[in-house]
Amino acid sequence: MTATIRKARANNMNLRKLILTENACYKAGRKITVKGIMVHSTGANNPNLKRYVGPDDGLLGKNQYGNHWNTYHPGGREVCVHAFIGKLADGTIATYQTLPWNHRGWHAGGSANNTHIGFEICEDGLMDYAYFKKVYREAVELCAYLCKEYGLTEQNIICHSEGYKQGVASNHGDVMHWFPKHGKSMDTFRAEVKALLAADAKEDTTTAISNEETIWNFLYGKIGNAYGTAGLMGNLYAESGLKPTNLQNTYEKKLGISDAEYTVAVDNGTYDNFVKDSAGYGLAQWTYWSRKQALLEFAKASGKSIGDLSMQLDFIWKELSESYKAVLSTLKSATSVTVASTAVLTKYEKPADQGESVQTKRASYGQTYFDKYAVEKYPEKLTSGYYRVRKTWADSKSQVGAYRILSNAKAAADKNPGTYVFSNEGVAIYPVATEETYRIHTVVKGDTLWDIAVQYLGKGSRYTEIKALNGLTSNVIYSGWKLKIPN
Repeated sequence: MTATIRKARANNMNLRKLILTENACYKAGRKITVKGIMVHSTGANNPNLKRYVGPDDGLLGKNQYGNHWNTYHPGGREVCVHAFIGKLADGTIATYQTLPWNHRGWHAGGSANNTHIGFEICEDGLMDYAYFKKVYREAVELCAYLCKEYGLTEQNIICHSEGYKQGVASNHGDVMHWFPKHGKSMDTFRAEVKALLAADAKEDTTTAISNEETIWNFLYGKIGNAYGTAGLMGNLYAESGLKPTNLQNTYEKKLGISDAEYTVAVDNGTYDNFVKDSAGYGLAQWTYWSRKQALLEFAKASGKSIGDLSMQLDFIWKELSESYKAVLSTLKSATSVTVASTAVLTKYEKPADQGESVQTKRASYGQTYFDKYAVEKYPEKLTSGYYRVRKTWADSKSQVGAYRILSNAKAAADKNPGTYVFSNEGVAIYPVATEETYRIHTVVKGDTLWDIAVQYLGKGSRYTEIKALNGLTSNVIYSGWKLKIPN
């Protein structure tokens, strides 16, 4: 199997894949929990990847002797590593993954086989600095990538000779017979991995913030309600961290593939089980086959990657406006983040655990986005429209006043308990709903929403407020339900 894998990170690593499926190590099929990385070098004056990786994929070049490692026992030995770094046929440098990263390799000659990913750097005559500089940097970038994938740090990286000193590998000298010839050591290597991880972390943070703003602006522009927008975003964050290429963590381990690798493989068709693999993917962690099929078809029709952010946002809107209209209605009318968040959780995302603690956690994520972005939507002084103070947006007769200055509207709401400040679009923005703004009623046989509204709110027609607070899309209620009742 050959696949080209281009990472999303801003580096020059040329990571490709050709799994050595004929090697006895691969056929053994043993898995490991990755705890570290071991750096090797080949110990032979041959910098060409085709010596070890085969057959030719059009980039490696033909190995005329057929003595690559994609054979049962290469050279009669039990050997296999997770990757090689060296030259392609055109002289450029590449990394070829040759085993699934979480597969037990035969590289250390000791217990490190059970814990470490091992890769080989193809040696030349050891004196060509230009070649060394390129493969050294490629190795740094590979280690940074693997550290990110498996939650490691630079301190979890050793070379073969260090492994011998630690008692986890056989007596080999690589790579300390080579690195010092060019002023490098494993300490400088680890330092450069650490620096790259720090740079990537900064880049990832910037990207996350950019995604966050893009997602808020898109959803708010469609929904028009800050509570609904925040409630939906809180759920998306809980599902994917707002990362459109996010592959469900358990499937990264099960498939032995990263977010970026999975995305590229789906895009180029080398992975053809996207629809039926039951792996959560993307902003909303689409999992069920029919929704993943619809997402894939939508991406292809759009001419976009399956991991494209704008495409996934458009698809979310398509789902909400066509297949989840009741949820969308709640998002547009919600008067608290909690109402919107719970509707998304229970009727759109529908994870296995929809319990109270999950509802609270997701609503808290949503509240963070509301606090961060909604304030920007409601300036202190309006140049058009008004902040209106009422009991509910629908109850225009209860209006206390209309104000251009937000602080004046808040002051009016404070003087008139039970009223709220509404934006010009009808969103209640003050005071912010909290867990103390409702009472609990346990439904008994014979109860109706109308009767409950009469009992607590004085008017049966106010049953719509109970529906909105509880995210209900139907007037049907059942004995034993605990309904939130507005104060």
